[in-house]
Amino acid sequence: MKIAIIGGGVSGLVAGCLLAEAGCAVTIYERKNRVGKKLLATGNGRANVSNADLSSGHWHSESPLPFDPGTYFSAEARREFFDALGIDLVEEDRGKLYPSTLQARTVLNALRRRFFAADGEELVETCIDSIEQSKGGFLLASGENSFFADKVIVATGGMAMPQSGSDGKGYGLMKAFGHKKTRTFPGISALLCESPYLKHLNGTKVQGRITLYKNGEGIASEEGEILLAKDGISGPPVLDLARAVGEGKGDYAVSFPMLNHLDQLPDYRNILEGRSYLPVAAKDFLDGILSNKWVHVVLKECGLKGGEPMDQLSWEERDRLLKLLFSFTLPVTGVRGFDYAQVTCGGMALSGFSADLESLYAPGLYAAGEVLDVDGDCGGYNIHWALASAHRIARAIIKNDK
Repeated sequence: MKIAIIGGGVSGLVAGCLLAEAGCAVTIYERKNRVGKKLLATGNGRANVSNADLSSGHWHSESPLPFDPGTYFSAEARREFFDALGIDLVEEDRGKLYPSTLQARTVLNALRRRFFAADGEELVETCIDSIEQSKGGFLLASGENSFFADKVIVATGGMAMPQSGSDGKGYGLMKAFGHKKTRTFPGISALLCESPYLKHLNGTKVQGRITLYKNGEGIASEEGEILLAKDGISGPPVLDLARAVGEGKGDYAVSFPMLNHLDQLPDYRNILEGRSYLPVAAKDFLDGILSNKWVHVVLKECGLKGGEPMDQLSWEERDRLLKLLFSFTLPVTGVRGFDYAQVTCGGMALSGFSADLESLYAPGLYAAGEVLDVDGDCGGYNIHWALASAHRIARAIIKNDK
């Protein structure tokens, strides 16, 4: 059986390995000059391939998922798969799982070795322009060339990181067969914010809890390292909030403390209310608890010069200072675009596919990974979905071929 896989990302490589090992003649068609470009960039080049917590709430779609990625491709199935690749996984913060080398190249090289060992074929710099049903199979067109396959797996990715090759072209291939696309928007990306202080605070980090507000109501909260940039904020807890901002219109804002590890610090509210305990100058007091760049922001917002003794501040000045220390607020104007996003939210509607991700409109045509309307939280969940969906499709094709 000839299998054509369009896209040489994680989904395409994994499906290719499993199908080639089952005796299928598999060809991966990759539009870029090499496969796995996006994989090499994930996890800051370390490949966050999965997570210790596989509860179902970490994946999102407009429709119910055809199967639970964490149950179907369980921790045991994951262990067996990576053991077969010769890769040990290690766990870091928030349950993130990485290859023990902490290098994405380790995963890519192992997948390619396994694929080639099973006589799989790669055709790079080959962009598939269209797919048509033909004589019990499919005809793939690439420029003046054409290729026949009994079955086709579309694993082109979504629109995130288009420099890696995932620029949304796969949507058109599926639409030609009647499939519908849901609204797409960037996910796992930095938030764009407005503040006259952002340029000054560029590069500053805060370790704490950040809350996202929509129309004045708190809708999500995450904890971790928050990084301020010239145009907004990023960091692991911020990336998790991007999806909520992209889901619908509203007035968004974020709030987080200026103080690192606020839960471990003294009760500054009581301290500041006891005037006699703080005869030091405001700047000296702030220098002891804040990074230098934040001191300027507090003094500016409170209308202080810095030399004022803390025990002589008015009630209004103390209240304003406390609110800033505990809850610095930034209006959110949007999410950084697909060039910076790690995943696409939305994609080809799941209603057009079977539980094994086979097209209901063109039997023998499958879709895997990010091209579908499934996206996961930050922390390895999108690669886990890529693994699970590829495994599901390969198992179905092998089973039906017997």
